Amino acid sequence: MPRLQALLECLGQALCEKGRKALQGQWSFADVLPDVAKAAFDSTHKKLPGEDLRTALADCAAADATEFERRVGELIVELSTTHAVPKAELADYLRVLPVTVRQRLRRPSDPDGRTVPENFHIGKAEELAAFLPLRTPTFRPGDRPEGLDNWVLTELRGLGQISEVWRGEDAEQPEQPSAALKFITDPEAQERVRAGTDLFQQAFELNDENGILPLRSVYLEAALPQRHPETSGACAVAHRPAAVTAPCLEAPFVSGYDLAGLMFEWRWRFDAAKPEAALKLVRRLAGIVAKAQEKGAVHRDLKPSNVLLHPTAGGKFTMWVSDYGWGPIESVRALELARTGPKGEERRLAFRGAATSLYACPQQVKKEPPAPTDDVHAIGVIWYQLLKRDPTAAAPFGAEWVEELRPAGFTDSQARVLQACLSTRTDKRPKNAAALAAALAEVTVAPPDPAGTDGSKLISLKGPGSSIYPAITTARGRVYSAEAAAGAAAAMLAAAGAAGLTASGPGTASGNTLRLVKNSIGMTFVRVPAGAFRMGCDNSGRDFETPPHVVKISRPFYISVVPVTQAQYEAVKHKNPSRFSRSRGGGPDHPVEHLTWDQAFRFCDRLARLPDEAIHRRTYRLPTEAEWEYACRAGTTTDFAFGDRLQPQDALFAGAGGRYAGKSTCPVALFPANAFGLHDFHGNVAEWVHDWFDEYYYFDSPPVDPIGPRGGQLRVVRGGGWNSPATECRSAARRGQDPDTVSDAVGFRVVMDVG
Repeated sequence: MPRLQALLECLGQALCEKGRKALQGQWSFADVLPDVAKAAFDSTHKKLPGEDLRTALADCAAADATEFERRVGELIVELSTTHAVPKAELADYLRVLPVTVRQRLRRPSDPDGRTVPENFHIGKAEELAAFLPLRTPTFRPGDRPEGLDNWVLTELRGLGQISEVWRGEDAEQPEQPSAALKFITDPEAQERVRAGTDLFQQAFELNDENGILPLRSVYLEAALPQRHPETSGACAVAHRPAAVTAPCLEAPFVSGYDLAGLMFEWRWRFDAAKPEAALKLVRRLAGIVAKAQEKGAVHRDLKPSNVLLHPTAGGKFTMWVSDYGWGPIESVRALELARTGPKGEERRLAFRGAATSLYACPQQVKKEPPAPTDDVHAIGVIWYQLLKRDPTAAAPFGAEWVEELRPAGFTDSQARVLQACLSTRTDKRPKNAAALAAALAEVTVAPPDPAGTDGSKLISLKGPGSSIYPAITTARGRVYSAEAAAGAAAAMLAAAGAAGLTASGPGTASGNTLRLVKNSIGMTFVRVPAGAFRMGCDNSGRDFETPPHVVKISRPFYISVVPVTQAQYEAVKHKNPSRFSRSRGGGPDHPVEHLTWDQAFRFCDRLARLPDEAIHRRTYRLPTEAEWEYACRAGTTTDFAFGDRLQPQDALFAGAGGRYAGKSTCPVALFPANAFGLHDFHGNVAEWVHDWFDEYYYFDSPPVDPIGPRGGQLRVVRGGGWNSPATECRSAARRGQDPDTVSDAVGFRVVMDVG
């Protein structure tokens, strides 16, 4: 990792030149970080040009702890020969760098923050500053602070202006869930915590409210290690004695990312605002805050870093608002530091969605008593930042911003509510979060204007050849062209050795169009015609199936009539991973299941390598999500290809009854085909498809031949299986699944390309 070493050298040199007094405890790190970042940026600009700095940050985020420690040690030895700096303090600062880099990079597509987006770049020093540690942490992994029950600190999760958050494990009961332990390291804030126990008593009353991160315990006197007196607070200086104890707030540990990470993901991946997605998030946030206000609690420090999103099964997430009880204390101290501290520090905090001054209303800045409208104002700023996809954006003035957002689908009714939230006058804002939630429920939404009159590049205008969407490839690595495949198919299939079949019944083609073909191992494929359909669903209650949008499949394609069977899989791979094999109630004519996405992908590769397939230039791939739903619907607009209700005679699903329902898979094609002549889309097994899963993808999906996001953590699974309720078997039903997991209710079918 030579680029990582170069990054460490640049940062170490900058700390020696610009940050020595902070390392020695004479100045606060907030005072020197802008200069450190500028010196480091200038140096990296020379040593790490172009994409090298991005690669260095990626190496840092993914670095092995032992290897990183070795590199830091070598660098300290090298720097100590030319600079008089405290070695231990410099090492402590540098070893925190991977933590703060990952903190900055946590986002929906990578909740752990161990990768860097492909289109990410750093163009100025303040952007680099957002990745740098604010200071050296007070604790180290393995510490077991006295007065803190049995908690052992295992991982630094956040390093803030006046606090730091650690993941804690119970030393005596390691099977117990982890805790998030927030240590208050600033002396002034420590005293306010000890004097504000009534705020925490109020927070305890909220612990049963869904969406509010419970405050489990407040420790007023947790012992602090006495390693570095200068790190007891963000603005501590040498003449101030270090505290020996500090308050600690215990909450459940929630993995995932915050709203700032979501905003940056949207900025890195999309070219335009996402008003409908932003509205759904703000509705959820307002509903959570309303529950707290009903019990008399005002947060007073709502900001993106305090709104946590926890990924769950199927690509969904839960939202949690943290820091009730601590918010009123933190906001007072943060606003004091904003007034007296260096301006560069506020900008650095803003990049992390943690700059309290951006969200505080005028009444809060004037130190007026807390009011529900304080939280309404903060929600308004967060809403605006979601629309701008930028946690550094301040509340706007005037109305030009409305016109800027209108081509993306931002409506006048949304604008009126948002402008009311941002009003400097309390009587102009919704009176509380419940009133705001009611107003949000009434606003209208609109599709993006394809004209893009503001000059923004709407993703919906980009086809598969754009820089945003990579070309889909077959398992053999060839770029898939729908036009070339469809154009060559009809002319070449017969000559290529495929056995033409005649078919009768629904979906049979007329004229001389080749409708059904078989390959060398007997798999049958149907030619699905080009066309357009309405993809998604708006009445399922699942946000990631919305909004419904018209998709055009521009060229015909050939898709297997049934899911890949166990016999077909064994013929190609010479093994059978299925749980329901012959010995367990299945058989060769049952769909193959219990395999990962990669196993399905590799089946396509191996099938294409068979001699007869290679000779005739046939390649295979998983269908795209759009192709799958188009083939499943077969021209229908109802929930199922057979109507709005799934009947036992239509498919195998959990409520169907009979020999197989709720017990195992059944032989393929046991139930009727849809209008395209395709079987088993609504049951038996769910199916892996090509696309990565993104719950917001439908908001910006290209209108022609969409192939899914560039990357992600989950792959899309479509349809339902033998153990699925009918609602999971709908044409529009989709979910995300870890591509490395297996299920006895998930199989796949394939698309054949020719030419």
